[in-house]
Amino acid sequence: MSHAKSEIEFTSTTRIIADLHLDTNDATCVEPFVRWLGEQNALSRLVILGDLFDVWVGPAQARTVAAPRVLDALRACSERGIAIELVPGNRDFLLDRSFEERTGARLHEEGFVAVANGRRFLFVHGDTLCTKDSGYLRLRRVLRSRAVSWIAPRVPLAVGSSIARKLRRESVRALSLKLPDEKSIQRDAVVAAAREERCETLVCGHAHAFRDETLAGGTRFVVLGAFGGSSDVLDIDARGEFHMSTSRG
Repeated sequence: MSHAKSEIEFTSTTRIIADLHLDTNDATCVEPFVRWLGEQNALSRLVILGDLFDVWVGPAQARTVAAPRVLDALRACSERGIAIELVPGNRDFLLDRSFEERTGARLHEEGFVAVANGRRFLFVHGDTLCTKDSGYLRLRRVLRSRAVSWIAPRVPLAVGSSIARKLRRESVRALSLKLPDEKSIQRDAVVAAAREERCETLVCGHAHAFRDETLAGGTRFVVLGAFGGSSDVLDIDARGEFHMSTSRG
C-alpha cells in the first residue's frame, strides 16, 4: 500500500468515481456497480476516491456473500488493461495488500497526485479536509495506526463486523451532535492541501454532493456526487480537461 503521495501521469482518458458504499452482504446492492464495471472499456484508468464499501473490516470481508462479485469484477477490469487506483475512505480504510492482489488495483492510503498535459491534480477521499472535526481526526489517527492495521487481518469476521457496527452507531450519534460547519469540508484546508502538493485542482468525494468551485488563489475544488446519483462520474482527458456525467447513463 502506498503511504506517500505518488505521482501518476494521465496520458489518456481517466474516469473518477467515489462513495459507492457497497454492502457486501447484499447481492442486489452490488449488481449495478458490477454491471457498470463491465461496460467500462474506452478508458485507460479508473480512480475510486474512497468508500467503495460501506464497511470493510479486513481480509475476512472477502468471504461475505457479495464481496467476490465486486472483487472479481475489479479483477476483470484490470485484466482488460484498465489501471485501477483506489484511495481508501473512512469506511474502507482497512483495505490492504490482499485486496490489491485479488483485484489488481493499487491503493493510495492518503491520496495521490496526477499530471495531465502539465497540469497537476490532487486526489483524496476528503475526510481529512474536515479540519474542524477534531474528534473524528483523533479517532482516524487511532483507527489507521500500525496496531489496528496489524490486528485487523487477524480478527474473525463476526468480531470485526460487530466492532464496525458499534463504531458506526457511535459515529451517527456523534455527527447528530455536531454543527454543520464542524463536520463539513473546510475550504482553507482544500487550498492548503492543494498548495502543499503544488496542484491547481483538488478532487475528492466524501461529501456526497457535487460541487465545482474556484477558491482562494485560483484553486479549483471538485467534489463528486455519490455513485449512483447525478454528477457522479468525472472524466479527465490527456489535455487535463474535465467532463462530468452520470453512471445512470
